[in-house]
Amino acid sequence: MAKSKRKAVTISSEVLAGISALAQQFNLSVEELLTWMSQGKLAIIHAEELEDLLDVRDALISEADPENQKRVAWKEVKQDLQLI
Repeated sequence: MAKSKRKAVTISSEVLAGISALAQQFNLSVEELLTWMSQGKLAIIHAEELEDLLDVRDALISEADPENQKRVAWKEVKQDLQLI
């Protein structure tokens, strides 16, 4: 197995503290955390993007549910919500 090449990186103590805290949340060392990220095993995304992805997932699950196959007319929805 070929040895990986290492490169030096300079970061502030604040950034290192943040990375260390994040690694601890996953019970990983900083090196393991960065390795997992570089291998695509772990990704950090914005919370709003995660919420959007979860909403899409939930919508797909709901559409696939046989109990949700009945279509409802838009006019009926507006009446139910007392919009008309």
